[in-house]
Amino acid sequence: MGDYTLIKDPVHGYVRVYPHERCLIDSPPFQRLRRLKQLSTTYLVYPGAMHTRFSHSLGVMHVAGVFAEHIYSKLDIPSGDVDRLVSIARLLGLLHDVGHGPFSHTFEDHVLVNYGTNHEVIGGRLVMEDPDLAGCFDKFIEKELGVSAKDMGKMIEAPTTEVWPLTSQISDGVSERSLYYIIKGPYSADLIDYLIRDSMYTGANYGIGLDWERLAYNSQVINDRLVLDYKAKDVLEHLLIARVFMFKTVYFHKTTRAFDKIAGEMLIKAQDILGFREAVEDVRKYQWLDDEYVLNHPEVRKLEEARYILNRKVPYKAVYQAVLPVDPNTKVFLSFSRRIIKEELESRLKSIANLGSDEDIVFVDTPKLPTNPMFEESIVQIMGPDGEVTEAPVRETVMGHMPSEIAFVRIYIKSKYSQHSEVLRSLASTVFKGSESRTFY
Repeated sequence: MGDYTLIKDPVHGYVRVYPHERCLIDSPPFQRLRRLKQLSTTYLVYPGAMHTRFSHSLGVMHVAGVFAEHIYSKLDIPSGDVDRLVSIARLLGLLHDVGHGPFSHTFEDHVLVNYGTNHEVIGGRLVMEDPDLAGCFDKFIEKELGVSAKDMGKMIEAPTTEVWPLTSQISDGVSERSLYYIIKGPYSADLIDYLIRDSMYTGANYGIGLDWERLAYNSQVINDRLVLDYKAKDVLEHLLIARVFMFKTVYFHKTTRAFDKIAGEMLIKAQDILGFREAVEDVRKYQWLDDEYVLNHPEVRKLEEARYILNRKVPYKAVYQAVLPVDPNTKVFLSFSRRIIKEELESRLKSIANLGSDEDIVFVDTPKLPTNPMFEESIVQIMGPDGEVTEAPVRETVMGHMPSEIAFVRIYIKSKYSQHSEVLRSLASTVFKGSESRTFY
């Protein structure tokens, strides 16, 4: 690991890149990430949010390597074994987002979901099927690390440790399954990098100053799980609070969510124009898909939604917002009733305002945020000063009173009907603050 190139990163300083990593970075599928904005349409609200999946992936590689170095060097294993595990963790970080499509999660929510897949499955297929990526494993990585392109692909798409392909024992009570938690655990390298990077580029700053290396220094592996020493619990709290506020002010910003809806509608209309089905089926065609390819296509540019994005025009006005803790009742309410709420509010508004048009007037947005940092991971393990390991839901690490999920309910009206905003706001308030909300459950 002595031969490396340095890349200057504004978040982490100098990031080392080793020859086998350079092979992957120089490949067309990875270079495509330069043309995918990390935060989709957020730059239309926060002008500095122009950073890409490319820089984020390099950052995750760096953070994952630091974590792996600290946790595996604490085990009684040869230094060569530590180097191998660090290299695997870095590769996981580097390639974890290689399957994202144009407009990132918006593409996943509006396109990939219709084909029964997601960016992690696509990423796994790219690593296994693309000749440039797979070639790096065939030529260098499998010989050096004993990890094939198939192994890496399965790790990228693995939703749980049960299907993790690397299972060999490392030391007593620790196997290669522990690598999962570095990338997908409660304080993962992915989460750490995007909180800090997104904070820096948006200027929101909630993640700035996050002492993530203290988490790495104070973590160890016990029974394949990351265990955090109580001395670094304050950093975990910072991470959790920063994530909640980044979602509230950046990821779920009312105008950002409106543009996400517009981008989603544009992508749905562009499916046949750009051949999304063929791209999902053939990873060679998938590599054509990026933000620029979509917005620069002459037929896509004719779409009304594309013009809204290109000219930064918001055809919706937010008129009402409620932030709700998600209990079992509201979970059912939010999961199944968005369409019903929209139809009810729209019907009442048309009746009161004498609007006879069949056109959609109301847009209801109900994104939910698990206060736990990962959707799949709800438990964190912390070692106390007496050496005893306890586990608890992540949300209980901060004051103990946070709900497991928070829902944002926003009601928008099309801008051309904005003169009726107060009427719609009053109707929405009646539904969400009064007893009528029970009728939607």
